[in-house]
Amino acid sequence: MRGNHTTMAKHQSHSQGFVLIATLLMLFLLSGIAVGVMMLTTSEIRIGSNDKEGNLAYYGAESGMEKLTSDLASLYASQQSPSDTDIQALANNANAPNSAMVGSMTYAEAITFPVDSKGVPVPPSSGTISSGPNQGLVALIRPLTMNVNALRPSGAAANITRGIEVAQIPVFQFGIFSESSISFNNGANFGFGGRIHTNGNLFLLPQTGGTSMLGAKTTVFGEVIRDVLQNGASAGANFTGTPYQANAANGCDNAIAVPRAPFATETNCVNFTTASASWSGGIPPSGGQNASWINTSTVSFNGFIGNNRSTGVQKLVLPFTKGGGLPQDIIRRPYVGEGPTSATGQSRMYNKANIRIILADTLQGLHDNGSAAPNGDGQDVLLTANTAAPTVASLAQFGNDAVAYAVPGPIEPGWQAPLPLAANSPFPLVTGYLRVEIKNSADVWTGVTNQWLALGIGRGFSPLAAGNPTAKTGPNAQAILLFQELASTPAGLPIVGRTLANVGTNWYPINFFDPREGLVRDASAANTQCPINGIMNAVELDMANLKAWMATPTGQTIEYKEQNGYVLYFSDRRGMLPTPRSNTATDGAFAVAGVLNGEYGFEDTVNVATSATGNPNGVDGGVPEQGEDANGNGVLETYGAANVGNGFRVPTATANFPYANIDCLNQGRMNWVSGARHVLRLIDGSVGNLPLSPQGGGLTVASENPVYIQGDYNASPGQGFTDVPLTHSPASVIADAVTLLSNSWNDINGMTNPTNAFNRLGSNTWYRLAVASGKTPNFNNSGGANDPTWGSDGGVHNFLRYIEAWNTAGGASTTLAYQGSLVSLYYSNYATGTYKFGKSGIYNAPNRQYSFDTLFLQPNNLPPATPMFQDVVNLSYRQDFTPY
Repeated sequence: MRGNHTTMAKHQSHSQGFVLIATLLMLFLLSGIAVGVMMLTTSEIRIGSNDKEGNLAYYGAESGMEKLTSDLASLYASQQSPSDTDIQALANNANAPNSAMVGSMTYAEAITFPVDSKGVPVPPSSGTISSGPNQGLVALIRPLTMNVNALRPSGAAANITRGIEVAQIPVFQFGIFSESSISFNNGANFGFGGRIHTNGNLFLLPQTGGTSMLGAKTTVFGEVIRDVLQNGASAGANFTGTPYQANAANGCDNAIAVPRAPFATETNCVNFTTASASWSGGIPPSGGQNASWINTSTVSFNGFIGNNRSTGVQKLVLPFTKGGGLPQDIIRRPYVGEGPTSATGQSRMYNKANIRIILADTLQGLHDNGSAAPNGDGQDVLLTANTAAPTVASLAQFGNDAVAYAVPGPIEPGWQAPLPLAANSPFPLVTGYLRVEIKNSADVWTGVTNQWLALGIGRGFSPLAAGNPTAKTGPNAQAILLFQELASTPAGLPIVGRTLANVGTNWYPINFFDPREGLVRDASAANTQCPINGIMNAVELDMANLKAWMATPTGQTIEYKEQNGYVLYFSDRRGMLPTPRSNTATDGAFAVAGVLNGEYGFEDTVNVATSATGNPNGVDGGVPEQGEDANGNGVLETYGAANVGNGFRVPTATANFPYANIDCLNQGRMNWVSGARHVLRLIDGSVGNLPLSPQGGGLTVASENPVYIQGDYNASPGQGFTDVPLTHSPASVIADAVTLLSNSWNDINGMTNPTNAFNRLGSNTWYRLAVASGKTPNFNNSGGANDPTWGSDGGVHNFLRYIEAWNTAGGASTTLAYQGSLVSLYYSNYATGTYKFGKSGIYNAPNRQYSFDTLFLQPNNLPPATPMFQDVVNLSYRQDFTPY
């Protein structure tokens, strides 16, 4: 028993030892597993933390890149052409974001440019935009590479690189451009060519029997509408014509100069049916979207017409307007204290000019921009003397026609002394101060007023033109600026014994009647009376004589390389009254009451509901009706009417009523125009008469006043638009409004019967220039009062204004041939008369032969100082994993 017990005890002891060993082994194994799990968990935590840090670094780098891109866009928004230093200054840590989202971050940023063999950054060069809605446009392109490296405190880093293409797009590269909506509601066939862009809506409603042709790519920020006119009127039975849109390059025969029907026979030219519109049932927000529009835009039209919804079209705006500037600032004089390198200052034509013509009522008015000390060089010339006769010395500086000075003598028949002069006081033909100045290659401005005035300031009964050589005789043959014309009887015959060599009361101011500005509603009945609002006083600029003077030693000193040619700036603020408003939210730099700002100051021009005759209703309570708020400040402006009647002894100060009638020929033609009704008229500008710089640059005329172009300009019926030999000048006019007057225009005819266009018969006339100017706002006229298109801006075909009958009643139309680019940048603030056409009181349509000047597709052929839009295109975006 004992032995067995001993044996069993030993076996039990051995088993317990094995269990202990096994347990220890299990504990060791479990401990190892636990340690492994703990190590794995720690590694996962560490890896997760590293991944989180890497993600934060990436998001930080991405945020930094977006901030840097935004800063670059803002820089180009505030400056037309920022320097390399300005661009590279953006790449610093102060601009990089640190926020609760990404935490603390250290940034290293860089912006680099392509460089030449010497390491010098290459300036922008002409090229084609490679992507985006503006793809295919020729522009001044500058490629940039932006790099952002973001470093976390943990050491995690991310590096992102973006390729950028900054493109400056010349506005005259578009055949048609508009800051507001565009309408094709033509009656006769109309085509133009060139790309079309609108920041508003596109209305395609040609009149019944008419066709419109859009022969190149069309981009629309808003909607394409086919059932409602701009003024809210329904298409009905009057606007069932056919628009055609190209769907490939050179489609519709590239929109030939003379549109013809049927367009359906042309290649790549698609009928834009009513069902194809992007919107129907009203003007947005009224109505609704067409569900199939995106497919129609991208497939049926191959992307050759699109909007923001279908092809990502964006607004194109002048750079300085993004910072709160007004588009019309481009033609206005700077306000006091504004620097020429400010966002707005860089875009003003005043600062881009190398020739300036400034007129003002006061001496200080010539210099409120700080260009020179008043009268510091003797070139600030008073055009009006007191009642004392001028001295021999003062006559000498004007030559033999120094009659801008008021001189004692009898008042001419029909003349009335202006207020506040006594009834028997001499009449001031021309008032105010004049300064003409030029800039040389050292950017030094020199006054040349007396040189110009010495060439004469008066003319005969017709504008001095190559087609009227008898007018260019005597002491005025070389006159550049014309302020007065030889007096005549109402029949147009010279007053006996008066010649250009005489002085005294032998002269009239150069006045004419513009029915669009004068007539609130259309009219057709013959009438010798005309509203004073339409009597415009012109300063005429003889283009051929300007070119001749620029060939003189003094003229040859004008700087011409900076803008690739000559920029002539004109501002006539005589009669302009200071604005009473001070709305800083809407008026920007012109918020201080009491300043002159380039506006007429009268907007009460619509009055649909309260007056059948359109008379200012006086019951608006200071709030403009639809279509009246040209400057967009929400205030009805009427202050400009206060002095319009002074020169005609018609009180308008209290009634704000500038539409009082006077005898147009026998009173309006002869009297002083006292209010802000002063314009620039370009004459003698046929082909070969415009200046050309030594390097082939042309001429841009910029004016904050309306501009009238009389007769052939930069072209002629004989030469047409051919270039053999090349004699035309790359030309443009940028102004408040632009009106075309034919070779047959005569001021006397226009004032003899001012309310019937058939007394102003036009003749074949040719014009070759780009035009950027204003139009009038649209307003609701759904009832079709007067004319179904009244309430609209008149459509693209009426953007260039007419005030003649271009055919006889029932006869064949004469031809108005135009080649250039049509650009609407703003609403007219000086010429505020609404578009009117219906009873032929304003005009009768010409045979329009319009075409886009394809030479503008080449940057060297653009007019000087062509305004530029800017487009920042992202070309590439990548994360770089290369260690640093």
